[in-house]
Amino acid sequence: MCKSILNEISIKKYFLFFLFLIANSFAFSQYKKELTAVDKSSLEGIIVEKYYSYSLDDINDTAGGILPKGSVTYRIYVDMKPGYTLQAVYGVPLHELKIETSTYFYNNKNMWEPTADLIDAKKINESTRALDSWLTMGAATIMHNGILKSEDKDGSIIKRDSLNKADGLVAGKISPVTIFGLDMSFFINPNKPSHFLASNGSCAVFGGVKGPTEANKVLIAQLTTNGNLSFELNLQIGTPTGSSLQYVAKNPKDEELQFSELTYPVKR
Repeated sequence: MCKSILNEISIKKYFLFFLFLIANSFAFSQYKKELTAVDKSSLEGIIVEKYYSYSLDDINDTAGGILPKGSVTYRIYVDMKPGYTLQAVYGVPLHELKIETSTYFYNNKNMWEPTADLIDAKKINESTRALDSWLTMGAATIMHNGILKSEDKDGSIIKRDSLNKADGLVAGKISPVTIFGLDMSFFINPNKPSHFLASNGSCAVFGGVKGPTEANKVLIAQLTTNGNLSFELNLQIGTPTGSSLQYVAKNPKDEELQFSELTYPVKR
């Protein structure tokens, strides 16, 4: 009896998630348009930026927890053609969302936010908050979008070695993140979690989000660990004409498109 009820709940959750993706797909139009060859090459790459490497000052600051020696903060960007929008990073049956490390992901236990659009920019320099692990859809704080440090030309508000000239923050309009079916308490689990897995959930923005520059690179995660980072991602991207398409890490079906860089490290 209990097993039957659980199965029914699981089916309902999957159905609701499916409706969520469909609703997001049609945010710009009332009917589906045929995908073009350009649409099918809208995803240009996945960028893994080595955003920050730990210092002794970080190790000595234990107010929000102990940052492990050797820690590196990575940022992950989705690079799309101009005019396209990122609608969702998701996991469904057969296309699981995976973000993993060989050790564990660090987060400041006193200042944790589940997604970056909730991070108070005025408190970014408190303790190790700037090094937290989180998910996002473009935002890096409540006032800033994320941008590659190599493209950041407006100075820095972060007072930290190697970030004091370019902090990967650019002021702009922030798109609220919608979380469906993901356990965001993962990042503050006291058991030092190392595997973030989801087969029925997403991190999304209704209507989609574009990058803060014409290069159209959207920040989707910041992750701090002293281990080996790996992931498998699946994306829903909106086209300029109002349709949408799904890029998957592996096992594409029907109109899904496989993209090798959605698996990291990339398998050659």
